[in-house]
Amino acid sequence: MVKNGTYPRVSVIILNWNGWDDTLECLESLYRINYPKYDVVLVDNNSTDDSIHEIKNYCRGQLEIESKYFEFKKQNKPIKIIEFVEEELKSITPQDYSIRAKDASNKILNLIRNQDNYGFAKGNNTGIDYALNFLNPDYVLLLNNDTVVDPDFMLELVLTGESSDKIGFIGAKTYLYNKGNVMQAAGGGDIDFKHGVVNELASNMEDNGDYDIYMEIRYVGGACLMCKRDVIDIIGTLENNFFMYWEDVYWCLKGFTYGYKSVYSYKSKIWHKYGSSSESYFKIYYLNRNRIYTIKEYATRNEYIYFLIYFFLYRFWYECLNYLLNQRNLKRFKCLIKGAYDGLRGPQKKFKIINK
Repeated sequence: MVKNGTYPRVSVIILNWNGWDDTLECLESLYRINYPKYDVVLVDNNSTDDSIHEIKNYCRGQLEIESKYFEFKKQNKPIKIIEFVEEELKSITPQDYSIRAKDASNKILNLIRNQDNYGFAKGNNTGIDYALNFLNPDYVLLLNNDTVVDPDFMLELVLTGESSDKIGFIGAKTYLYNKGNVMQAAGGGDIDFKHGVVNELASNMEDNGDYDIYMEIRYVGGACLMCKRDVIDIIGTLENNFFMYWEDVYWCLKGFTYGYKSVYSYKSKIWHKYGSSSESYFKIYYLNRNRIYTIKEYATRNEYIYFLIYFFLYRFWYECLNYLLNQRNLKRFKCLIKGAYDGLRGPQKKFKIINK
């Protein structure tokens, strides 16, 4: 509907890990949107809390969701759950899925239960593969579980995507959940290869209309990242072994090398419970590893050389001294060293850390 009077089908992938309260607010906002052809795939990354129990209670209509962005709606309950554990996905067929879905009279929640916490990349890839195999979408949308969406957000993303065959990734205007009209990002942002950082466009800016314009950006942020099915067929899904951090940037840069643009759709709006994350061992390792690997892959030769000089002659040593002398935390120091080493050689192996 956009083309030939029909609506493209969208598969929304939501990843949950011990965050059922945020997830349910996200789902409730999603099941209220003004778009006729979409599927919801909720991937649980082996939660250890009551996530599965509470999600099922919500779908039965036994939980009322409170939000400052909408009023709870009882009319769209119950929601039929089509549930698979990870191992089942290897053996089921599209016919098996059709049999399970045929009696659905209302909304459907496709629930996949992973046997481990695979992180953002592989967790979402489980949902993407499921959608491509059984739901036949024209678009796949990665949506953070701690977001709330505007009723027209999906329609606006699709309209933007349909406007050009060269558009591969589309992002929404993302507000900070607790600050109402203050933006987290205008879809995504730019990448400073020389200093190894990503810069979110319009970060922490009051929405005064300055960013009410469609524009090409360097990458779309993972909180709300729509990608065309045709693009995935060509470039593949997220990099499984990234686990977390920079996977959205890497995916968009990979698409760009195939001629696909990343675009900001300003009429599409979401609210994100974005906050400063703690400096966990996971973060220190994966942030440094994936940053170095991505820059090595996609920066120009001069940008990469500049980054190496800047990082290893200044930033790296500053962080090393901070962990050793100020924090006296040998484990964080080791995570930084290993992250840098693995980033230079490529993320062949998953770095396993038990305690965050």
